[in-house]
Amino acid sequence: MKFMEKVWGSLGIFEPVEPDEKIDMPETEVKVKKASGNVVNLPTVPKQMQVMIVEPFSFDDAQQIADYLKSRKPVVVNFENTDSEIAKRMIDFMSGTAYALGGTIQKVGKDIFLCAPYNVEVDYTTQISGLNNDFNI
Repeated sequence: MKFMEKVWGSLGIFEPVEPDEKIDMPETEVKVKKASGNVVNLPTVPKQMQVMIVEPFSFDDAQQIADYLKSRKPVVVNFENTDSEIAKRMIDFMSGTAYALGGTIQKVGKDIFLCAPYNVEVDYTTQISGLNNDFNI
């Protein structure tokens, strides 16, 4: 046991682990780069993902949606107040953009679509288990 571990243990900050004990750790791979000397660079915590919500009114808004997908941000697109012909053209454009970037597009409600980049996995279910609800999803 190292000196600092003994000090922390006496202060109640550190609890020593016996070598015979087994600790269940999640199976994640952490890469640590060793810098010069005794300095070790630890991996950084990933940024929180931002979901964009867009309510387009003209076809010009399609480029903004494509830019969000290019920057790996999921986009919820609400076509409720969009002309139906413009909405159809935009859905075609968004589908092509999502495909070209390795992402997906899914309809999640009446006139509402989710465009997800390649780094976002979307799971879909028709029921929410464990909830007592009287409405259909």
